[in-house]
Amino acid sequence: MNARTLGVLAAVALVAIAAWPAFLGIQAAALASAPTPAPVIADYLQRNSIVAFYERDARAHPDQLITRMLASQYLMRYRETGDVGDLLRGERMAKLSLRLLRRNNINAEMALASAQQSLHEFRDALDSARAAMSIEPWNGTAISQAAGIETELGRYPAAERLLRSVPANPEVDVNLYTAQARYDELTGRLADARRLIDLAMGAVDSVMDNPAEARAWYHFRAGELAWAMGDGVTAERRFREALAIFPNYPRALNGLARMYWGQKRWPEALEAASRAANLMPLPETLGYEADAQRALGDARGAALTEATIEAIERIGNAHRINDRALAIFYSEHGLHAADAVAIARRDVAVRDDVFAEDTLAWALAQSGYWNQAQTHARRALAQGTQDARLLFHAGTIAAHNGDAARAAQLLRRALDLNPQFHPVYADQARAELAALTR
Repeated sequence: MNARTLGVLAAVALVAIAAWPAFLGIQAAALASAPTPAPVIADYLQRNSIVAFYERDARAHPDQLITRMLASQYLMRYRETGDVGDLLRGERMAKLSLRLLRRNNINAEMALASAQQSLHEFRDALDSARAAMSIEPWNGTAISQAAGIETELGRYPAAERLLRSVPANPEVDVNLYTAQARYDELTGRLADARRLIDLAMGAVDSVMDNPAEARAWYHFRAGELAWAMGDGVTAERRFREALAIFPNYPRALNGLARMYWGQKRWPEALEAASRAANLMPLPETLGYEADAQRALGDARGAALTEATIEAIERIGNAHRINDRALAIFYSEHGLHAADAVAIARRDVAVRDDVFAEDTLAWALAQSGYWNQAQTHARRALAQGTQDARLLFHAGTIAAHNGDAARAAQLLRRALDLNPQFHPVYADQARAELAALTR
């Protein structure tokens, strides 16, 4: 390692150390109630300064290490703020690092794969992940990354083969557990997914140097999986833990909004969704906000929020990152039926996982194409996924196609899994089930 690189690393360390006293004062109260065994470093407070430092050095002395580290910082900032521009900058810097060092540059390959996956360039991301694996075939992080991308693409047998190929490790392998948990979630082993994420969460929390957002993400993910199984008490606790680690974390606020929305706790749903949308205006979050506004009697506010969602489709969805969320919102609210089907088909073409099939199934159903919808609903459940909304959609579609026995079975499973999975559909499921079984 040369003197300039050592200087860069030392400067970053000094930035983190300088932030520590301020962090202690700001976060002491929050950390007192958060189950984190190691103190949390508020590295996000210094992210812009760290990025600027690397940008200056990359302009003055571009080499494969500095450009790759800058790419990683851009990706960290994207995860903290949701700025897609940082994804594009991270992708560009990772590619530059690879041009400067084409061979054996595994960290740049993995950074590039991460950026491409977040940009929904899944096939390119898989090529980059495979390139990383070709450099170090034994590298569990590279293998887990490739397996995660295969899962997002709906290539479940390929994902399973990769996950089984990761070398045995007596310690908790956070990357493997994360990829395995996502695979388990989509293939019908939701309880196993929760267990793995809880183990990974504990391991990540035990290391003070882990970025705050990374630590908060595991609490958020644990909350998501808890809510999927109808465990609202644990879900709310995990989301709030995430916020104690990383205040104003949009993902955690969105998780709370979704839970409160399902529980019809409209004031809480509106508060969480509004906070999240102000930080990161995603169609899903705005949808919760609009529904809460309407439930609380603010029809004008709901209409304005829905107009924002439509504006995102027109001008803020250049990389199609929001396709699935837009199709879901339109289908659930009886808006732009033809657009919902077209967007859902586009999503299936990009990543044909169970949720893409479900989104297309419901878009077709809400457009009146119940027979076509049944084909995609069956594909959505082909892996045994335990998701109440998927089960409800498939059950309703089965009922419309005359299969009363299957419809009743699926609707009952949806309600058993999470009786509050949706503020409207859960009640519809109960009514449909009663009509089918009387």
